[in-house]
Amino acid sequence: MYDRLSHLVKITPTESPQNKQVSRRRPTITNLILRDNNCPMYTYINGLSSDASKATARRVLMTISKGLGAQSIYDIDWPSITKNDVNLMLSLWQKKCLSPDTISLYLSVLKSVIKEVFLLEQISTRRYESIKSVSKPGGSRIKDHHILALESFESLLTKVDSWTQPVMTSVRDQAIFHVLVGAGLRRFEVAGLQCEDIDHEHQRLQFIGKGNNERAVKLHEFTYQALMQWLVLHPTKTGALFIRLTKGGRAYYKMSDIAGLSGHAIYDVCRKYGLLDGNRPVPPHSLRRSYATWLYSNGSDLKHISKLLGHSSIKTTERYVQTSQEEIDDTVTVNLFKK
Repeated sequence: MYDRLSHLVKITPTESPQNKQVSRRRPTITNLILRDNNCPMYTYINGLSSDASKATARRVLMTISKGLGAQSIYDIDWPSITKNDVNLMLSLWQKKCLSPDTISLYLSVLKSVIKEVFLLEQISTRRYESIKSVSKPGGSRIKDHHILALESFESLLTKVDSWTQPVMTSVRDQAIFHVLVGAGLRRFEVAGLQCEDIDHEHQRLQFIGKGNNERAVKLHEFTYQALMQWLVLHPTKTGALFIRLTKGGRAYYKMSDIAGLSGHAIYDVCRKYGLLDGNRPVPPHSLRRSYATWLYSNGSDLKHISKLLGHSSIKTTERYVQTSQEEIDDTVTVNLFKK
């Protein structure tokens, strides 16, 4: 399918005794990208602010390289890319029925790398401006994110409470779910919370979130009490709020410090209680969406919700709030000819 774009792939000669010394080293799984100050991909990814953004960009580049038939991202011949090539890639992505949001992400990463190609003086101003002028596709897709109902949340807490495990583990896990659903934090934000981030006087969480921005989130009384129950059992009452526990319910100690949970561990807590099972899984981010949807459904101002979620744009918040098709239907049947 990408035959017409084959000129964008550098052909690496087959290894032989004569060219063994020039064979390229590939990055290991633990390395994000090879360090090379003349590589536009390295310059672009190295300039991103968060590890999550860097990982996403590299995944996109890997997908693009595979689509081009390249063995790796390092085989893409970036200086040879033209506006026609970009438009052709857009056309091919649309034929593969990729969503507009996915295509927009691919195009954004591609154009960002091209910008670095230009800044590295590997292409002309005219070529860069022509590629920059390519517009992202219009349209959208209806996304049905599974939102946890209030009754389901109460059932989840009951399930945690009845799970065969030490009381300390149950109380910790309940507090984690209370913060995910009752404060709308991202899982890496939950993992990074410190005991000192709890403002007891005002019952708020005051912490540094995504983008290195400080955020204050008011805690509902239910959420605050769940945290207090966990703090009573917390071995030090300081440092990482949510810590690793042994199967016996004791804290892990390492170098005299108690190890805090990672973002992946928060994901595993959801997996443990079956939230990721079935056709409609509920990962941590869906719990964050549930928080936003509950607030909006109960009449909260969208601007306030946006602040609580730490969004830089209210448009992002609008995508978080889930509106069912039944609610949309009711707008017509109930309100259209309302007297």
